[in-house]
Amino acid sequence: MKRIAPVLLTVLLALLLAACAPQSSGSGEDGLHSIVPDVVGMDEAEAESALEEAGYVVGTVTTEDSDSADPGTVVSQDPIASTSAPRESEVDLVVAAP
Repeated sequence: MKRIAPVLLTVLLALLLAACAPQSSGSGEDGLHSIVPDVVGMDEAEAESALEEAGYVVGTVTTEDSDSADPGTVVSQDPIASTSAPRESEVDLVVAAP
């Protein structure tokens, strides 16, 4: 019994430490995910650079008529800014038509 007590205590302590260890919530930056940058208002080239720097790939780029944005300016993105998304995933852009 004297030999079992230290082993049992060590196992219990290891289980307790494992249960208290921080766990990833799946949001924010965890190496696999990152926060999508806000590229709305940037020109298309700036947006592409910002997305690549953050670890994303530009996906589908479509154009849309806009009275409020200069031609070539990003007017929306998907996924939206400040959300968590897997790194290397695509971010679709809608750019103001010329």
